[in-house]
Amino acid sequence: MNTRSGPEAAPFFLDQPSTRTFDPREIQILMNPDIDIVYHTLAYFSVPGDPSNLFSPEYIQQIKKAKQNLETGESKLDQLSPQLEKNYRQMPSLRFLNLAPFMADDYASFKQALSSIDFNFRSQEDEDTRESPEERKAKSGNTPILFGNSRRLIPLLKNRFPDPAEHQFLKQFAECMDDERTQFYKNYREVRTELDQQGYERFLKFWTADGLKMIFPWAQKSNVNVFNIYLCPVIKRNGRGVPVNQEQRVLFNIVAPLPESSSQAVQSFFVVLHETTHRLTDTLVDMRTGSHPETRGAAIYENAAFYADHIYLKNSFPQYDVPYMKFFLSLDNSNMQAAQLESEFVKSYPVSDALKRAIEQLVQSL
Repeated sequence: MNTRSGPEAAPFFLDQPSTRTFDPREIQILMNPDIDIVYHTLAYFSVPGDPSNLFSPEYIQQIKKAKQNLETGESKLDQLSPQLEKNYRQMPSLRFLNLAPFMADDYASFKQALSSIDFNFRSQEDEDTRESPEERKAKSGNTPILFGNSRRLIPLLKNRFPDPAEHQFLKQFAECMDDERTQFYKNYREVRTELDQQGYERFLKFWTADGLKMIFPWAQKSNVNVFNIYLCPVIKRNGRGVPVNQEQRVLFNIVAPLPESSSQAVQSFFVVLHETTHRLTDTLVDMRTGSHPETRGAAIYENAAFYADHIYLKNSFPQYDVPYMKFFLSLDNSNMQAAQLESEFVKSYPVSDALKRAIEQLVQSL
């Protein structure tokens, strides 16, 4: 599900009207372990009921077993996760880490920006002109060698995380994440290369058969130029949708489950559809609920996207409506009849009558 939470939604991403027409060839299906390691680390922290929650006992047990099989010793993440989880729960602002990887050009820049968040750049205006070149050179020796866009990221992260307690968490998070990546995760993903490739091919098969034509009407009106769909083995149901402005282009990054079966390939697509739907329904919610964003909770955005997908699938692709509702109600194996399931779905994700009408008009316009 989208990690947006009303007015606090990723303020560094300022969506501007696109001047380009969407081209379906600009949708990329990707896998990237350097992004996955961020979500793998976050999956150690349980935040029940929060849309950003990635923790599941099954995933942690799977990882413990993999570490035993690979004879990997206890990592810093294993050691420090109880305290980090406690801090993560106490500081909701840290949930922004779910979106932050897409601020960076690469993993090294992201890790270094987190690790060096306390570093203060000395601007040329701050330099003491009375200092000799030797003195300035000696001081500059304390400046770390920065990777990629670390210099740009550090001020952005400081602005997002001003509290010293947040800084301490981010530095520990970066240390644990990098140790986990070096000691275990890179090797783990190399070992399961064939399994990952099979999941990728399952998704691509469904995408080619039905997925692209199902999502195209939403993508066409999404004000997005490039879609990057990342299939991630950490993600199960709670996907991520992160827009990034790049000059006159809007890039939309979606993180969805890497499927382990054909049925999961369909479910993974449901996550992609849901995140794409947010691009239109979030704007609709903002328009319908007036100029007081502080009165809106995250649930209204989620519920609007769920209702829109349900109406869209029911009208245009009815064979996928019931599986969609079952998946997001966590009733995958239920034999509940369609009418009863729809009643449960609408009850679980309530939307006001006025917003329902607006959503139905939106769906009809696709």
